[in-house]
Amino acid sequence: MKKSNGLKVVIASAAHRAHYVEWFKAALRSEGIYGEVIAFEYRDTAPTLSMADRGVVVPAYNSPEYRNEVVSWVRRESPDLFISVNDYELQVLAGGLAEELREGGCTVAALDADAQNIVLDKHQMAARLRDRGLPTPATWLGSETDMAKAANSDGRFIVKHRFGSGSDGVRTATDETLQAMVMESAKAARDAGGKPTTLGEDAVIIQTLLPGAEFGVDGVFSLDGTGGLNGALARRKDRMRGGDTDVATTVAANGFTQVLVELGDLLKPVGPIDVDFKEDTEGSPQVIDINPRFGGGYPFCHLAGADVPAYIVRELAGLADVRSLLDYEVGVTTARRDEFSVLRASASERPARASEEIQGHA
Repeated sequence: MKKSNGLKVVIASAAHRAHYVEWFKAALRSEGIYGEVIAFEYRDTAPTLSMADRGVVVPAYNSPEYRNEVVSWVRRESPDLFISVNDYELQVLAGGLAEELREGGCTVAALDADAQNIVLDKHQMAARLRDRGLPTPATWLGSETDMAKAANSDGRFIVKHRFGSGSDGVRTATDETLQAMVMESAKAARDAGGKPTTLGEDAVIIQTLLPGAEFGVDGVFSLDGTGGLNGALARRKDRMRGGDTDVATTVAANGFTQVLVELGDLLKPVGPIDVDFKEDTEGSPQVIDINPRFGGGYPFCHLAGADVPAYIVRELAGLADVRSLLDYEVGVTTARRDEFSVLRASASERPARASEEIQGHA
């Protein structure tokens, strides 16, 4: 059972994702759990800093100071849960930082290094999924255009960044345009750490273009790191905007759960992960991407009745398992919208910096 001073939930790289801050705060209230939600961000103008119970400005995940400041803060504050919603910060966590934070009893929603490499490198991911017999489209490196064209009689392809986030570098191509699309996509490609890459054409991948509907599916896994699947939530992506789902309709998740069970065994996720599927010509869903975090599509299921934050805080608090919190209404169509938030009332009021908090409690 949780210690008497309440639960502390940290949402890192919170940025503009205010809904997660609001929903975790609401979850603590609805479940009768004393605690606070703390937002971490490197930009002091991020709206989530003022919306959280506490906003803490930390160095950017790729700065030299990031690791030490986060470790010092976590050791002093002893949070119960550390969640990041940034793909590249998850890479830093998987590189040993998560294990360091866990030493003090904090649950960190991050994969280990091997599993993180699988989901980060889309070429390796396709190979590992095929090895386990899981459905995924045929995949080649950008330098293998001739091989791709010889193997794909349909002559239609999708090109995207090998280490990309969201829809980075996505291009559609035919036999005639494939080489040009690979070169164009590679110009903006980045490496595994989010920096400009030297891999050239091999910084992108080529896949068979799947013609069917696309789905986003959340697998909700146990926080103990065993990879046990507690529930699944799914929606059909009806329209995209800027690489994110703009309009989606909730659907039953039973057609995706067996793949999620297999992914749990392969990756041993902690908490929620987001898996993208696309249907092939026969209507069979194929795995096209895996994000080991709350995905951008979860809100569509939340607004249809699911409450993963409440499910998570109950698990953290050692309360009884309530699977009904993962239920939602099928057939609900929701559209994404923009909102505005007041950051602070005057220039003298600003979020505390992690280093200042540490000094203030020394």
